[in-house]
Amino acid sequence: MKSWYRLALFNLIVLASLGLLLRYKMNFPLAIFEQGNILHAHSHFAFNGWLGFLLQVLILDEFTGSYKESPRFWDGFFLLSTVVNYAMIFSFAWEGYGGLSIALSTASLWLSYVFAYKIYRTLSTGNNTSVSTWFVKAALFFMVLSSLGPYSLAVMGATGISNQYWFQNALLFFLHFQYNGWFTFATLAFLVRRLEQSPQFRFKSARIFFLLLAGTCIPSFCFTMLLRQRPELVTIILIITAILQAVSVYFFIQLLYKNRSNAFTKLPAASRWLYTLAIAAYLLKVALPFFLLQPRLGQLAMGLRPIIIGYLHLVFLSFVSMYLLGMLADKGVIPQGSYVGNTGLITFAAGIVINEILLAAQGLAAIYTLYLPSVNRLLYYNTWVLVAGAVVLLAAACKRQVYTSFYTTSLKLNI
Repeated sequence: MKSWYRLALFNLIVLASLGLLLRYKMNFPLAIFEQGNILHAHSHFAFNGWLGFLLQVLILDEFTGSYKESPRFWDGFFLLSTVVNYAMIFSFAWEGYGGLSIALSTASLWLSYVFAYKIYRTLSTGNNTSVSTWFVKAALFFMVLSSLGPYSLAVMGATGISNQYWFQNALLFFLHFQYNGWFTFATLAFLVRRLEQSPQFRFKSARIFFLLLAGTCIPSFCFTMLLRQRPELVTIILIITAILQAVSVYFFIQLLYKNRSNAFTKLPAASRWLYTLAIAAYLLKVALPFFLLQPRLGQLAMGLRPIIIGYLHLVFLSFVSMYLLGMLADKGVIPQGSYVGNTGLITFAAGIVINEILLAAQGLAAIYTLYLPSVNRLLYYNTWVLVAGAVVLLAAACKRQVYTSFYTTSLKLNI
């Protein structure tokens, strides 16, 4: 499995490099690449090459024993996924949304169905009724549900429907159930699984937390849905959803507080800080929709690209990526005892925090119709920090592998 973890870290370098190219084109001329094409390549690889890929590897490793039982199948699955993911980079960069790109993205969706089926079947055949398993199953459900968005776009394109609201809502449907469904529930599954190992873990509180979160995931799409005029019924749904999500935060904090000593205090400092920052980002993520309850403010926020980009990066980088990097450090894939490993974790985490601060400033300026040209330049420079951090993380993971192989060989020779 560790070879796939290292591949995920290499994919992180590729993703950060694509982000660097995007930021470069926002500040300097580079006619050889189309901005929109690189954006599509970056976003598809972000979903499938980095987060989606790493989540699949972690779920397989943490929740099932399937890899040991069927290593040939899973190696073939991840290899095929990797080929498709890298082919999408070149196809989208070359033609944008064209025949080859659509075929490859469809293949990626079908591969996700295979993964969902295999994992769901494995979890359902056992006697595991833990809350963390419920989160995994919910994550798989929302991952499959999100694919209705791309299919809707394909139907609209084939039938010639040009309604801009329908088009945008189909895209937002996909993004909502990817970010607030698949990414969020999968990450919380790992967090809840850690809490379940504590003697103070309360199953009832965790169950209520899950039910509230799962029950509000679908209606919370109304927060992001674009409407010419928000009906009163939608406003009522949003208010109820916001209240229920606030209650879920109460049970979430209760779980963290009661199990903090057993679940987090014995961790290495790097993992503990990464988990803390990720949890803080999650709490901020839940709090932000409250500002969208006012109809005009909600429509204004969803119509401003800097705010949307800031929110997506909050979930993608600050919450999910930060937590998963903490897991890789906790599992020893990234060695925390070494200077190289700690340097990589600190550098990448610092890049994420700076990125969020700059995006927040850009979003607030957009609300007041202000343009801050220096922010785009600072975002470009900060992307170098993310690239450097990703490179150091992979170097640390590979360096650990070299030391492990050398140590194992030495033991065999001594025997």
